[in-house]
Parts: sequence; C-alpha cells; structure tokens
Amino acid sequence: MEESARKRLGEMFGKAGFERAFPGLELVDAAAGAASIRLRVTTPVQNINGALHGGAVAFLVDHAGTLAIITADRDGRAGVTTDLNLTYLAPGRADENVLARARVLKVGRTLAFVSVDVVRESDGTLLAQGRMTKFMGG
Repeated sequence: MEESARKRLGEMFGKAGFERAFPGLELVDAAAGAASIRLRVTTPVQNINGALHGGAVAFLVDHAGTLAIITADRDGRAGVTTDLNLTYLAPGRADENVLARARVLKVGRTLAFVSVDVVRESDGTLLAQGRMTKFMGG
C-alpha cells in the first residue's frame, strides 16, 4: 500500500457511523486508483438463509469504491454516490471472508467511475460485481 494512501485512509477508516455496523471490516490494501476491503460473514451481515446479505454486498461495493476513488482523485475527494449497480453471482457463505476489490475506471472534474468485484477469499469465487458513479462536485 502506498504510504500516502495508507495514511489518509488509515486516518478515516472505521470512523464513519455506518462502517461501525460491519464488525470486523478491514482495510486490506489501497494504492493509486485501487482499494480492497475484507469482511467476515458473521451473523450481523447474514440474510435469513445465513448467507451474506445483499445490502451488505452493496455497502462493500460502495465503500471499497469510495476508498479507491479517494486514492485516485488529486484532491482526495470521496464524492457522493449517484448510481450503484450490482449483479449477484454466488452466495457469501457464513463464517468465511469476502473481499471487495475496487478499481477506478475514471476520475474527472465532476464524475468518477469505479468497478468492484466481491470475491470469496478462500477460493476466489466471484460473488458479485458492481459499478458505481460518484458526483465529485463542480
């Protein structure tokens, strides 16, 4: 992880109110235009079937994408999500770790675009893919 990205994200990671709803959320890596976070599929983030809840997946896509955008934007802006699209491909199983790996597609003056893969850490199975657009201000 690049030192400047580590410092900036380390100062803010885990401090926001909604992040605290995801026990064990961990920043794995961050570099220019990319970020990865890890979450264990424990009871608070499971659906009625005991798999990773779709809303938790949406959070992972939004959060990892935001972190990646911060590392890519020259001013370190987080932006505001305007569009979030998800495709669910496989379940996140109970008591396993999932990784959300975000990659910035483009950061412009007013919009940023990011793609995120959510995978099962143990075997790399693709669980979901997401794309997000952020409004970056004028």
